[in-house]
Amino acid sequence: MTEVLASHRPEITPTGPSGPRAPFRILLVIPTLGRRLDTLGRTLLSVTDQAGAHVDVVIVAKTNFPELEAVAVRHGARIITHPGNISAAVNAGFAQAESVHKYVCWLGDDDMLYPGALAHASAALESEPTAAVAYGACNYISLDGNLLFTRRPPPLAPLLLQFVPGLIKQEACLFRLSDVKAVGGLNETLKYTMDLDLLLRLRRRGRFVPVDKVTAAFCWHPDSITVANRKVSLAEAQEVQRVNARGVARAFQPLWKPAVRTLILAMTWKINRGMQ
Repeated sequence: MTEVLASHRPEITPTGPSGPRAPFRILLVIPTLGRRLDTLGRTLLSVTDQAGAHVDVVIVAKTNFPELEAVAVRHGARIITHPGNISAAVNAGFAQAESVHKYVCWLGDDDMLYPGALAHASAALESEPTAAVAYGACNYISLDGNLLFTRRPPPLAPLLLQFVPGLIKQEACLFRLSDVKAVGGLNETLKYTMDLDLLLRLRRRGRFVPVDKVTAAFCWHPDSITVANRKVSLAEAQEVQRVNARGVARAFQPLWKPAVRTLILAMTWKINRGMQ
């Protein structure tokens, strides 16, 4: 499967500093149920391919077992167990951070990073000490690795997140750990849109720095929790937007909510139809 994806793995050459040279590390968390060991291996391979960044990987699973342990050992990752949902698992992973960890991120066990992604994102954050998030563009791929389309955040994407979810993909984000801690991490009551909620809360903490590269790939398939429960996840997203809205945005939310819902469901239908 790695060979299938090779054509969608663009090399990223940072235009700023060549990568983190200071004595800090990046903590990357992968929550998993352990049911997709083949794609988990692909995800881990994409992380170990991150030249120019010092990365520590924590896999968070409900239970450990020999096959999962073997995959983790092969890629130099550590496993911890946690009984909670995805949000709680990611928080448990972030809790493993030590003083050397300055930035954090997380990936699904079927998603991936492109070479140079973390070096470029951490360089962007290093150049902007008040920034809370660095974000890039994200490829959507099928389970067998075919490129479906590329999601490039539009201008003013951090502002527009209040109105349209999904404009910034969490897979393509790197977060400043101190800011994640300051807002209390992920909301563990959320099942689908904990990433949107975190981004909206971090927006009040610091700047969002765009990275003009495709840095990650999100795997779109019927078993994905957000794809399989699209209507429910969209309803949760719009509730998250309502809770985080301020001033005029909150007052006018009922006006744009139906139109955005219709647009996103239509796009979902089109993507799924194209995959059949």
